[in-house]
Parts: sequence; C-alpha cells; structure tokens
Amino acid sequence: MTNLLRHIKPVVISAILLAVGMRLSSQIAIGEWRTHLPYQFTNLVMLSDERAFCSSTGGLFYYDLLEERVETLSKTDGLSDNGIVSMRWNEEEQLALLAYSNANLDIIRGNEIINIPDIMKKAIPGDKTIYDIYFLDGMAYLSCGFGIVVLDLNKLEIKETYYIGDNGDHMKINQVSSDGIYLYAATDNGVRRAAIDDPFLIDFNSWETIDMLPDPNGVYTAAAHLGDRTYVINDPNGVGSDRVFYYDGTWKEDTRFSDMDYAELRSSDEHLILTSESGVRVLSDDFLVLYEYEEGRPRSAILDEQGTLWIADYGRGLVRYEDEQESLIRPNGPFSSIAYKMAASSQALYTVSGGVTAPWNNVFRPGIFQVFENESWRSSIRYNYQDLVTLAVDPRDPGHVFAGSWGFGVVEYSDGVPGTIYNEFNSSLQNAVPGNNVVRVGGLAFDDDDNLWVTNTGVTEPISVMKSDGEWKSFRIDGKLTDYGALSEIIITEEGHMWGIIPKGIGLFALNFNGTIDDEEDDEYKIVNVLDENGRVITNEIFSIAEDLNGNIWLGTNQGVLVYYSPGRLFSDGTLYAQDIIVPRNDGTIYGDPLLQTEKVTAIEVDGSNRKWLGTADGGAFLVSENGQEQIYNFNTGNSPILSNSISDICVSGETGEVFFGTDKGLISFKGTATSGATNYENVRVFPNPVRETYDGPIAIKGLVAETTVKITDISGNLVNELESFGGQAVWDGKDFSGRRVATGTYLIFLANRDATAAHVTKILFIH
Repeated sequence: MTNLLRHIKPVVISAILLAVGMRLSSQIAIGEWRTHLPYQFTNLVMLSDERAFCSSTGGLFYYDLLEERVETLSKTDGLSDNGIVSMRWNEEEQLALLAYSNANLDIIRGNEIINIPDIMKKAIPGDKTIYDIYFLDGMAYLSCGFGIVVLDLNKLEIKETYYIGDNGDHMKINQVSSDGIYLYAATDNGVRRAAIDDPFLIDFNSWETIDMLPDPNGVYTAAAHLGDRTYVINDPNGVGSDRVFYYDGTWKEDTRFSDMDYAELRSSDEHLILTSESGVRVLSDDFLVLYEYEEGRPRSAILDEQGTLWIADYGRGLVRYEDEQESLIRPNGPFSSIAYKMAASSQALYTVSGGVTAPWNNVFRPGIFQVFENESWRSSIRYNYQDLVTLAVDPRDPGHVFAGSWGFGVVEYSDGVPGTIYNEFNSSLQNAVPGNNVVRVGGLAFDDDDNLWVTNTGVTEPISVMKSDGEWKSFRIDGKLTDYGALSEIIITEEGHMWGIIPKGIGLFALNFNGTIDDEEDDEYKIVNVLDENGRVITNEIFSIAEDLNGNIWLGTNQGVLVYYSPGRLFSDGTLYAQDIIVPRNDGTIYGDPLLQTEKVTAIEVDGSNRKWLGTADGGAFLVSENGQEQIYNFNTGNSPILSNSISDICVSGETGEVFFGTDKGLISFKGTATSGATNYENVRVFPNPVRETYDGPIAIKGLVAETTVKITDISGNLVNELESFGGQAVWDGKDFSGRRVATGTYLIFLANRDATAAHVTKILFIH
C-alpha cells in the first residue's frame, strides 16, 4: 500500500463521468430491451482486478479500470433479478456473488452468470433477506433473516443451513465474520459464536451468546475481524448512536467511533473500514486511522492496492478518490425510478414521478419531471410543488409540456425547464381548500385546436381550459362533477368529446362542447355507468382509457378490457353499451373468454399499427392485435427482462417504435415494430443498409405511410417477399418466401399505400 493519507479531504472534484457503453449511447435494435434507471443513489461497492462494481437503487453498474468506461448490468444482460441487497467479490474464486431482495442469487464469473434460486424458491416463513455475504475457505456464509446459509462455491450448491436462535428458532443474522477459530454472528439478539471446526454447527446448541458484551441481547448490526481483534457494532436505539466494541482478550468500546450511524463494517487482510453517513474511516492492522473521509453520504467503501478509496455514495454515485482528487462515476439515467405517467413527442419521452394513494390522497413526492432525448436523460427536481401525476405535450411545440400536480395546479415546462405554475391566482383553476393551496389536477389533454383541457377536483368549476391564445376559462358542468373525490385521466376524442375517469368505482364522465368553448348553451354533460347491452353495470372500476385509430374507446378495468364502439352515439342516441373482447380459446371449441378478464388493467397505449399495449397490476404487459383477439406478446418477469409485473404506465414513441414500461421497480423499454404513419414517402429509410454478412437481425423500413404494402424484388423484377407495414414501419427478416436468406445483390423495395394514391421505390444492398 502506497501514499496512505491520514485524512482524506477532497480538494479537486473532476468532471462527473456520465459516459456509458455503446448499449446506452445509441438506439436499440428491434426486439431488444434496455433499462432506464437512476444510478446516483448507490449502496454497495466491490472491486475485482479489472472492475469497480457499484449497486444503486436503479441497478448494478461497473467502471472498467483498464478502459475507463462505465457499463450497466441488468436483466437485459442476463442477470436473474433486480434489487441487489448484498454483494461481494471473491478474489480466490474470481467471482462476484449477488443477492437480490427476493433472496435470489447470481454468481458472475468471467462472462458467465450462474443463477442459484434455492433460497428464493424454498418455502421459508418470514424474512428471507440476505443481509451480508462472508467468504471463508471456499464457502460463502450468507447472513439471512432466518439464519446462516452456507454456499459451496466450488459445487455451486447450498451445503448447510444454521438455525442458531434459541431452541433452533429462526433468527435474523446481520453479518458473519471469523477470527480463524470462531465464527461470529451479529444478530438482532446479541452476538453468537461457534467454533469453526465444530462438526455440529447445524445444531443450535453449538452456538453460544457472548454474555461479556455490553447489552448482550441487544441489536448488533455488524461483525468483522482484523489482526487480533474482532469488531462488532451495537445499535442500542436505532437513531444514530451506534457503539463500536472490539475483543482482544476482553471486550472494550472503541470510543473513537461510537455515536454514529453505521451503514457498513468490512475488513480485508490489512484494513478495517467503518462507513457511516458522516464519513469513512480506514484502520490499519495496528488500528491507527489511516483515512478519514468526510464528504457526501457514504454507504459502502473499499480500498484498493494502490491506495485509492472507492465509495458508494447515496446521492453522488460511485466516488473514486486518489491523489487528492475526487471523481464521481455513474451511467446516465433519470433521477427517479418512478415513471408514474409518461408522454412522448416526436423528439422525446417525458415522465413524472408523482403519485396518489388508493383513496387519492397525496404521497408528497417532490416535483420530478424527466426528459429522455437524444439518448440521454435530464431531470428537473423541485420541492415547491409535489405529486406530478399527469402530462400533456403541446402539439405545436414538442419541447413544450404541461404537468398536472395533485395539489399545486399545472406546471409549464419548456425544454425540460419549469416555468409558470398555473393555480388559483393566474388561471381559472380553483382551490379545493381555500387558504391551503390545494389545486388538484388529475387529467390534462390537448384538443385538435391546441386548447389544453384540465380536470380540477373538489371545486365548483371542475373543468378548465387554457385556450390556444393563453386565455383561461372554467366550467361549472351543472355541478355534476363537483362532489367527487377525484377526477383523473382524460382524453379528447377525434369527435371533439372529452372522456374522463372518475376513480374509486364511480365510472366515467363525458362532455360535448360542440366545438364552441365560449358558448355554454350547447354543452352536454353525462355521468356514464359502464353498462352491458342489457343495461346492467359491468364495472365502474376504471383505471385507464385510450382512443384507438378507429375512434373506439378502450377501457382498462378491474375485470380486464372493455370497448365502446362509435362512442359518439352517447350524445346522438343517448345510450351506449360497453363490449367485451372475446378471445377464442383455440381448443377446437366455439368458446372464448373476455380479454384479460382476471386482470386489473392499469394502462392502455395504442401503437402506430392500431395494436394495443395493455399494462396490468400484477400480470405484466400484453400486446394484442388491432381487434384485441390475438395476443402477440405477454411480457412478465418469468419470460422477459421486464423489471416487474406491476405496470403503472405504457408509452410508445411514434417516431422510433420504442415501447416504455413504467413499473414499480423502474422504467424499461422494448423496441417494437410499429411507428406512427407518415403523410408521404419523403423520409423513407432502410436500416441497416447495406446488410453485411455479419448481420442477422431484422431490417427496418421506416418513414412509411400507415398500411403500406411493401413488395421486395431482385434487380430483374422477380418478387422476393411481400409485407404489410405496422403503422409507419415494416420489418423484413431478409429472407425470401421459402425462408432462405437472400443472396448478395441489390434489391428493390416498392411501397404503396392502401388506395394506391401514393407510392415510392427504394433500394437495399446485401453483401455476403
């Protein structure tokens, strides 16, 4: 070890590293996935010979020490799960062991990932969390919520489980360590030890409580060994007054380090590292303080052989400190993992990270507005307003976006920067609790005339509009919507009608302004129960709503999906009935079942080909055909990289076809095949072109008019294949009608819309 410093006080902070590997720096290919997660809130760090690994609330990333670049690792790269709670690098076996929040385990060895799901799958009552990992003699001792699990690193199998509580009961183990003679277990009920060479460690009687410790039955959060001392940390009351004790023949308190709130205690052959939110302290083997780092909010730290300190900081990412300079390292990503609602323009994806409770009370998240543009994230965080829950993009300006707050009105953003906040003082919006600034906005939508419509809950005039000229107007709606506890998502249909959800089992509302905002005499208002053809209520538990490209309204309910065909009939005929989508069983019978009848459908998004993406509360995401009768995809955690089966929102980029899934564990996207249709063939692109011998993926033909017929011929005019576009994009596998890869040469692509009023020809080159 060289250049050891008594104290580390950052003098120079280098440029923050936000560069990432190629996987995140360019668009993904059709059928690929990528995560969009926050990486600044880090918790754990470990070092191998070539990489510094860091775990964050968003996921795992590493810094390549040789190439000086950052890469992320997630389920899209082969990891088995999300949410790392402990991880350690084993130098002898050259492997990393990862433990997830659900007790699943992964081993990373070289380029191989090995999953060990035994603990996760085992029916163990209570807490199965793996709180720490300790390596000793080819074994990994896993500190679990019920006991100690011993993992054989050579056989990659569970060897034994030690239940060391009284009478063999379950006991939460916080950390295991050894002095070469004993195994020590820091638990929520004292520190217990047993001789390593005891052949009956599986017997709880082999484990004794160390009665000589102060507070022998108290909470001990950590144990580690260095030289001839064993260190433990006692947490007497959980409010930052931890006490540090060591054993060198008798137990003593090391008062230099007491009265702090410790996140980690770890040891190596030469050092003991104590990490608290107030700093990092590194002790030598003669127990002198070599390092005292007092910056940021450290959660985990390790010292490398060159004397560089690596720190997982909760708020700044991975910190590298060397030669009196501090570097902050993390991949680019959003500030928050929560994508409660999303909206897309032609150039960007927008997300807000607010929320509400089940009875529609505030959760008090800060005003977080995030933009994904040019393959990079930027975030705006404000604390003077909270709980942004809805979004609308200005159709005249893709960088001009409005966000609705559940309590603070409407916030206007330009290119990601917040501007005017519209509330009771500068708009027609009203305060639900006078004097308390409670302007609850649950729904936003633009109409075809660029007017912004707003729902305003709990007030006498619950519908407002900011007209295209900036003037505001509100509507009393004959008192029909005033008494409801929440008004949420709204849409403006192609017929100019407003439809919206009244949460908590009330149903829907529909408004017809007859195209005359300022003339209230011709307005029509209806509260809509969701009825079947017999006039019976199917369900009024509505969670999502969308209009498809044919003008039909799709509803996500607690009983699957319902559809209103020709919904304008509500105002012309006075009645309207919802219909199930009946999906054939494909079992040879004539029977079918309602689409997703057993699922709570929380999100509906229509892609450029009029197919429907459906998000559910616990069944993952589905893509169904235009009429809903054919299931194309069901993405869940068991068959895809999707982060969770609980979907809060889905958004499709009409420009690229990328589908974004907001989940309770973060945001992830999948490159779909459908884009929005163009008005002409002026911007047709084929990618890749040329197609080289090393490429075997899909070929995208972009910039098409919707419902384009694509005919591919060789240079002599022989038809090779024929396709139909998904909205504005067609996808070809590079094969002919017989399924064979086409030969080297130039091929012509003939394009025509459905009624043959527009056509275009382009080329593609194959090289083998």
